[in-house]
Amino acid sequence: MSGASSGKIVVVGPANVSLKISDVTEEIISGIMDDGVVDVVGAGDAMFLVCSAINLSCEIAKIYINQIGFGYLEDKHLGKTAAIFAHLAQQESADFEKLVAEEEKVMDNIGDRTVSVGHEIPVEKLVTRSLMALARFDEIKLIAAGGSINEAVSLALRLTVGQISKDPVGIKLIYIYSINMRNDPAKRISAISIYLQKGITAEPTDFVKKLKSELPA
Repeated sequence: MSGASSGKIVVVGPANVSLKISDVTEEIISGIMDDGVVDVVGAGDAMFLVCSAINLSCEIAKIYINQIGFGYLEDKHLGKTAAIFAHLAQQESADFEKLVAEEEKVMDNIGDRTVSVGHEIPVEKLVTRSLMALARFDEIKLIAAGGSINEAVSLALRLTVGQISKDPVGIKLIYIYSINMRNDPAKRISAISIYLQKGITAEPTDFVKKLKSELPA
C-alpha cells in the first residue's frame, strides 16, 4: 500500500508501560472493527508492548501487518525517542513469513550475520558487533525477544540513522513473530527479526512520515 488509510491511531508511550498486552490488543481489534484498518505507534519502553499486542492481534484475529517501520519521535519530556510504527488491516498485502524464508535462503553464514540483542549486553558492544558483521557482509540480521525488542529497535536506528556505520545502511525487512520461552517452553513470547542491508536509504518511509504527521502534538 502506498499509504495508510484513515482510521484509528493507537499510540502507546513510556507512560503506558503498565498496560497489559491484552489492553493494547483490545484497542487494536476495536479499531479494526470500526474502520477495517488501524495504525499503531509504540515509543520508548513501550515498543515491546506494542509489538506483542500486534503479534497477538494477528494470531487471534483476521488482522495483518501491511506496513511497519521505525523512526524517532520528539517528546517534550524525554527528548528524541525511538518508536515503531505499524499499519494493520484485514487484507494481507505481504506474506512476511515467506519473505523471511526467501531472504534467508540467499544469506550464507547466517550465524555470523546474526546479532542477538539482550538487556545484559551494553549498547556499545552491540553496535560494535553489528559494525563488524556489516564489514564482512552486505546484509545482517538483528534478533531479540521480549523486552529486548526495545533495545533491538534502538540499535537498528543507531545503525541506520545514527551515522555510525562506514557505509549507508537501511532496514530491508522487519518480522514480528512468536517463539517458545527458554525457561518455560510451554509459554510463547514475541520476538523480532530486523534485516539491515548496506546501500539502502536510511530515510524514514513515506508511511512513517505520514503517520508521524498525523500524531497529536
